[in-house]
Amino acid sequence: MLTVARPQDPEVPPGVERRAILVAVRGRLSINTPLEQAARRARAANSPLTLVHAVPAPDSMPPGTCYADVVDAGRRTLQDEATRLSIDYPTVRVSTYLHCGDIVHALLGLSAGASLLVVGADRVNTLTGVFQGSVAIQAVLGSLASVLIVPTGPQSNSAKNGTAHGYVVVGVDGSTESSAALTRAAAEAHRLGAALRVIAAVKPASPAAEALRVDTSAMRSAIHAAYPSLRVSWIVDALRTPARALMRHSPDAALLVIGRHGRGTTAGMGIGSVTHTLLLRPPCPTLVITTPGPVSVVKSKTETALRARCTPSRSPDLMP
Repeated sequence: MLTVARPQDPEVPPGVERRAILVAVRGRLSINTPLEQAARRARAANSPLTLVHAVPAPDSMPPGTCYADVVDAGRRTLQDEATRLSIDYPTVRVSTYLHCGDIVHALLGLSAGASLLVVGADRVNTLTGVFQGSVAIQAVLGSLASVLIVPTGPQSNSAKNGTAHGYVVVGVDGSTESSAALTRAAAEAHRLGAALRVIAAVKPASPAAEALRVDTSAMRSAIHAAYPSLRVSWIVDALRTPARALMRHSPDAALLVIGRHGRGTTAGMGIGSVTHTLLLRPPCPTLVITTPGPVSVVKSKTETALRARCTPSRSPDLMP
């Protein structure tokens, strides 16, 4: 029988000690939505918050550059944000981590000990439409913790910054990963005081639709048992692909929850379509539930040496 666990807090599963929420600091922004989301979650979960920032590695700097100045600038960026968050969220314990090299390496290396990783959506050139960097995508592909992708820039709708009492959207496809996403989405909706909207994109007459119908019957019962007062709507979209269906039903959502490697009765709910259709242009804050697997961050001797040079053992704002 399918059951839905009801943890005290979505970020802290039963029996697991509180772990830090990591948030990538990718420069000073007048409106830093990812930082605000991470701080609010840390406050709600009573979890520590770690700000992670990266500066270019020494061997990538132009000749004649004073590398100490580069490191100092990175430290100032972190300290300024940490000071601001400590004032705005006095109950949150804020620490900082400065990395010399690729920010993705830092995030993935720290993700094993984190409860959540928060990053801004990958930036796009407004003139050419070309995406600049792939931090969010790489984080989703390699993180051992769940990843929250947050649209950056001014948000006109409060639902898009995770504060609205609107609805949480989740996609299901009959896979184990989508069941985990559904369980988390129910917990998130309960935490936000929002309704839950479950989306399945299948053709009505297909074998996949029949298999998913049986699965959702058990899911409905499990969710109702765990959250009796939670308002849940189930939508079967027979007109669109899974990724397009989720995009269509979540532009004003407080949160979209998806599984990283969905491969169930519905083809296309996996990393390919979901990541590139939804995460490159997230319609709202998007939480990706990752599945621990044989993912590792392989560090070369050069990177290890650079890390040692950039991480003084007694520096209070650099974690070992």
